Amino acid sequence: MKPVIVIPAYNPEKEILIALVKQILTFDIEKLIVINDGSNPECSDVFNSLEKIEKITVLYHKENLGKGAALRTGFEHILKFKMPCKSIITVDADGQHLPGDVKKIIDRAGQMPDAFILGVRQFKGHIPLRSLLGNKMTYLMFRGLVGKKISDTQTGLRAIPKCHLDKIVTLSSDRYAYELEMLLTLVQDGLPIIEVPVATVYQNNNEVSSFRPIADSVMVYQTLFMWWFSFRFKQLLKYSLSGVFSTIADFGAYIILINLSCGFVTASILARMLSILIHFSSNKYFTFSYKNAPDLSEIAKYLLVVVFNLVSSIFLIFIFVRYLSMGEVVAKVVAQMLLFFATYTLLNGFVFLRSKRKESKQIRSTTN
Repeated sequence: MKPVIVIPAYNPEKEILIALVKQILTFDIEKLIVINDGSNPECSDVFNSLEKIEKITVLYHKENLGKGAALRTGFEHILKFKMPCKSIITVDADGQHLPGDVKKIIDRAGQMPDAFILGVRQFKGHIPLRSLLGNKMTYLMFRGLVGKKISDTQTGLRAIPKCHLDKIVTLSSDRYAYELEMLLTLVQDGLPIIEVPVATVYQNNNEVSSFRPIADSVMVYQTLFMWWFSFRFKQLLKYSLSGVFSTIADFGAYIILINLSCGFVTASILARMLSILIHFSSNKYFTFSYKNAPDLSEIAKYLLVVVFNLVSSIFLIFIFVRYLSMGEVVAKVVAQMLLFFATYTLLNGFVFLRSKRKESKQIRSTTN
C-alpha cells in the first residue's frame, strides 16, 4: 500500500512549501495532508493553492495549537476516513527535509512497514548553535535515561506504522514534545527503530522554525523525565537499592578512615575501591537484569565511570569543605546525592548498552 504524507505547517514560506509538495507528489503516495496550524491570514493564499491540487487535503486549526496538535489532527483524519495505507510519513514544512530524503523514507517504509523509521540528520557543516546544542543535549539525556542510542530524537521526518496510530493519537504532550513522547512510546512497545541518514538543511539559519528554544526545550525534557519516572521507576528502585549496598560499604569505610586521621582524598579512594565490586555486580545483574558474564568493554567503561564519580566526588567535597564550611562527612553525603542520577545515566547509557547494540545490529542486518 502507498503511504500517506502528513505535513504540519505554521506560517510557512510559500515558495519552500509549494516546491516541497510538488516534489513529493511525484512519488508513489496515497495522499498528502497539510495542516494549517493557525497561520497568519497572509498565508491563506498558500493553503488555497494547495487545496486545488489533486491528492492534497488541507486541514485547518483556527488558532495555533502547536506541532503536536497539528500532527494529531492529521493522524485522526487518517483514522476517521480509514485511508488505505500501512505507513504515515511526517515531513516538516520549513524546508529542513529534502525531497530526495523524503523519498528515502518512503522507500524504506515500503520495505519495512512495521518498523518506526527515522530520518536522522548528520549535523555536519554550518549548523545553528542552538539547534546543534539542543539536539546533542536531548540525545545524551535520551541515551542516559532510556538506555537506547537514537541519533536524532527530534527529527520530524518519520515513517510511522499505521497499526500504531490509534495509540499515538491518544498521547497528551504538546508542540515538539509530542514527537519525543511518540518515540518514547514506540520504544517502550519494542517497535524496531530504523535510522536512515538524511541531509541537514536549515533555511536562513533556521529563522523560519517555530521552535521556542527555552519553552519548548522545557516541555521536551519534562516529557522525557515524566516518561522515565513512569516506566523506569522499578529500575530506579533497584538502582537505589544497589546504591544503598555499595554506599554502606563506601560510607562506612570512609568514616572509619577519617577517624583514623586519613585525609578525605585517601579515605575517598580506599572506600570507593571497597564498594566497586558490590556496585558493579548489583547493577549489572540486579538493576539492569543482565545474565551474561562481564566482558572487557563493560569493565573498562565501568572503571571510567568510577574514575569520573571519584574525581567528581573529591572535587565536590573539596568545594563544600573549603568554601561552604561543611564537615567532611556531611560534604560526602551531599556530593553522593548530587552524583546519584549522573552515575545512573552513565551506567544505563554508556556501560550497559551491549545487548541493545547487538539488537540494533540485528535490525540493520534485516534491512540490507
